Amino acid sequence: MEQSNEKVKLAIYSFSILMMGVIAIAGGMGVIAQHFPGKDINALIALPSIPIIIVTIVAGKLQEYIPIKVLVVIGILCFIVGGILPAFMSDFSTILVMRIIFGVGVGLAQTLSSALVGMHFEGAERQKVMGLQTSAQMIGAAVMMFASGYLARFGGWNGTFYVHLLAILSLIVVLLFLPMDKPLSKQKGGGGAPVEKVRLTGAAICWAITLTIFFFGGMILAQFLALYMAEHNIGDAGVAGWGTMIFAIGGFLTGLVYGKLNSAAKNTTLSIGLFVGVAAYLLVGFSGNVAVTIVGSFLYGACVSIVMASVMTATAMSVAPIAIPLAIALTTCGQNIGSYICPYISLAVAGLFGTDLTRNVFIFGAILFGVMGIITLIWGVAQNSRKQAEA
Repeated sequence: MEQSNEKVKLAIYSFSILMMGVIAIAGGMGVIAQHFPGKDINALIALPSIPIIIVTIVAGKLQEYIPIKVLVVIGILCFIVGGILPAFMSDFSTILVMRIIFGVGVGLAQTLSSALVGMHFEGAERQKVMGLQTSAQMIGAAVMMFASGYLARFGGWNGTFYVHLLAILSLIVVLLFLPMDKPLSKQKGGGGAPVEKVRLTGAAICWAITLTIFFFGGMILAQFLALYMAEHNIGDAGVAGWGTMIFAIGGFLTGLVYGKLNSAAKNTTLSIGLFVGVAAYLLVGFSGNVAVTIVGSFLYGACVSIVMASVMTATAMSVAPIAIPLAIALTTCGQNIGSYICPYISLAVAGLFGTDLTRNVFIFGAILFGVMGIITLIWGVAQNSRKQAEA
């Protein structure tokens, strides 16, 4: 059984590296923009968010009727096809269609990886695996962003898209090690009906709302760091690219120790992550040099890693085992909705603080995370006290 669980872990980590695949081509965006002058190049990253949101809504329900391994394989194939085929295309509109297919693959990876953790592991082991899954997600983003820049430099604009070949490794590992479990509706009971009905709890809905609100400010660094550094003469696009990579590395390293942090802080872990995010955004927003900006980026990666692992773990614990996929899907949907509207909300609020919008968005993010941190700290202390009294 333990050996089987190790294989499941390996399969989960192997396709968790694809979860942030939307920004994989970020390193080559400048070269792509030169090849398609006058085109909305930002749509290459923004457009996949739409199918991701749709997929995360329906993926939880699909797992009741389709084996999760089949869904994972479909997701990876969509990632590969939609990610690589643009390298052989010259029409920008057709490339955008491929990015929609690609978004389906990313959406399935995001939803199914967390759902598998919730389904196969419990207690402290679940917390540890969720943290390592977040690490895999972050290191995948860092490797792909770094590689896409070099592929664009030496292979031209279309070479950027070859970075998605990494998913072939994920496909091989999943085919070899992820078990072919029956659909949830056939795992228990007779006649194809589960013993218990799939139901979401109020707590699961609250966790989905929590992650949605977090991502109202959660994509500020990825979307505004380069602009902020350029406007304030801190560094060029290359330096900003390193800042984004440091963000991913910070998340990767934090994910490795998340299990120990959660064991020590318990229900206050989420608030710790949010307060780290406050420090990160204030450091970036008021930095005057590259070094401080890099430190802020590293801390922000730690923030995202802690918050994501905490919320996903809590979501899995808030429902019956049979409802975990649907609950994770709802929370992932909230994450993507928040990410999609983040620039609109942050810029609108930033305008209320003054004319320096690229700095003010970071101030808005710090305020948002601070308020959330205080609320979750009060909740976490109360939960820890209650459990200690019950022990």
